[in-house]
Amino acid sequence: MSPLTSRSKFDDMVASRLRSTRTLALLAVAVSLASPSPPADAGVLSDGPGRVFDLPIQKNGVAYRVEISGVEDKPLRNLLESSSQLLTLGDRLPPTLVALERRARGDVDRLQAVLRSEGYYAAEIDYRLERDEKPVRVKLTVKLAERYRLVEYRILYTDAGADAPGLPQDPVDLGVTLGEPARAEVVVGARRRLLELLADRGHPLAQVVDQRVLVDHADDSMSVSIHLIPGEEALFGPLVITGATSVAPAYIEGFIPWKEGERFERSRLNQARQLLLETGLFAAVAFERPNQLDAEGELPITLLIEERKHRSIGLAARWSTDEGIAFEAQWEHRNLFGRGERLSLDGEAGEIKQEFAAVFRKPRLLGPDQDLLLDAALAYEDTDAYKGPLTRYFGGIERRVTADWKIVAGMPIEFSNLDDLQGTRRFSLFGLEAQSERDTSNDRLDPNAGSRIRFSMTPYLGTGENRVNFLTAVLGLAGYYAVDPGEHLTLAGRARLGSSLGESTRALPANKRFYAGGGASIRGYRFQSVGPLGPGDTPLGGRSLLEVSAELRIRVTDSLGGVVFIDGGNVYDDPYPDPSENLRWAVGFGGRYFTTFGPIRLDFGFPLNRRDRVDDLMQFYISIGQAF
Repeated sequence: MSPLTSRSKFDDMVASRLRSTRTLALLAVAVSLASPSPPADAGVLSDGPGRVFDLPIQKNGVAYRVEISGVEDKPLRNLLESSSQLLTLGDRLPPTLVALERRARGDVDRLQAVLRSEGYYAAEIDYRLERDEKPVRVKLTVKLAERYRLVEYRILYTDAGADAPGLPQDPVDLGVTLGEPARAEVVVGARRRLLELLADRGHPLAQVVDQRVLVDHADDSMSVSIHLIPGEEALFGPLVITGATSVAPAYIEGFIPWKEGERFERSRLNQARQLLLETGLFAAVAFERPNQLDAEGELPITLLIEERKHRSIGLAARWSTDEGIAFEAQWEHRNLFGRGERLSLDGEAGEIKQEFAAVFRKPRLLGPDQDLLLDAALAYEDTDAYKGPLTRYFGGIERRVTADWKIVAGMPIEFSNLDDLQGTRRFSLFGLEAQSERDTSNDRLDPNAGSRIRFSMTPYLGTGENRVNFLTAVLGLAGYYAVDPGEHLTLAGRARLGSSLGESTRALPANKRFYAGGGASIRGYRFQSVGPLGPGDTPLGGRSLLEVSAELRIRVTDSLGGVVFIDGGNVYDDPYPDPSENLRWAVGFGGRYFTTFGPIRLDFGFPLNRRDRVDDLMQFYISIGQAF
């Protein structure tokens, strides 16, 4: 059967079924969605179903007011107002009353097209100019009548590929629910989704031969019939990569989730594009394919990429009353050897810590979801609890179990020579770390949805002059919830539990004990000051930790916001935290300045369990990102 004969029979079949009382009508597409909004300085004199707009006064032209009545549904009313040229052109007044009336008549046609696109095919619009009023009042009265319903959606395949298995047949798969309002958006979207589904099932060259929309004014209904030629099933052809300058093509090919000769699926192209963009190596990723199959029934694929700059530098600073000022600098190379290897050099210079660290990540080690991690750091820390030099090393594997879960396993090594109340002690520590993390939050620095869970367990073996054997475990929880639809209010909470087993507090290296207090812990108390204290109020640390926090985050404008919070917790000499003992509590408030790279925060914390000679009336903190 030829395409022409098939189409003719299809047309006759549809016409015969819908003859008599039915009327053939063109589908009105809601072009008004792209129309501009009313002028910013147009004043609303009255709100509700009949809104009156007072347009800005100008020297030249006929001044007028607009009243649109008869529509109580707010989204529909807003759509009509955004499509009305009486409103959108209100800053350009018509020169004469005749021109104003012409504009009003044009609005009647435009608004009727909008109403038809929303399923109101029997709606009527009247206009009237009240010329005696100053300014002239233009009244548009809408009579909606019954909203038409979509009662039928038929899909017909003919010619090449019409008998292929798995062709979409059910309109539900296209997002169409029979009986729903006959909106243009539904019909247009269904056609788009039908072609996408066909491309996902091996028919990327499917063609729409005809689509008919029939409106029946007798029973307020709409029927849609769409006629397609799906085409022969396509296979993935050879892949050609263009635009790669420093990233190895073999590395790029590792992200391609198909092999030549497999059935074509459009979703695999989207999957590959997303994976490549997530590497951070590319500014743009696109696929091109021809509009016909080759002799083997394959579609050759061309991958077009544009690389990003692979080197970057970063600077940051923070300041608080307890830790003083600190500056940080970072240099990063994200494609060191041409396969996405990432090297980061970080430096910190502060009053309590000076550190230089190098971090290396080798992605996709022996698998697409597994990375090699190596890092080393040289530091000097000078806190109220201890001071001295430290050298840290770590080597391990990070594996992504799911999109939200990842695990890390590796060996931390640390050499320290720290001075605390027990004198100067040298430690050589060797550990085995296991860490699991789940992160469903929607933003790294400013989340308002999702949660975070992190659990780590590390047994250490200490050799040399100070032999120790202990195990440290830490559990961290955080959750975020936007209270209102506009996301102006967010509730955030966190908890942190820690425990160390195997050695007494005195035997543990000073930097492996738990401490609390400070901007990242219990705000309002000095850094490390919560917990057992020794001579001169020197923090002793402990073998266990409990911290809790709750915040109400408020976003006032796009760039300004605030927060009120309560923090609590304590450090214990016992290996397990005891919530029944008195917790140290603090309350506070803060401001937020939102930038493109994250919020800048200023927090003021006030201790509620203030201790003489130990705690100040207030602490404040300035840094980047939310507190947790």
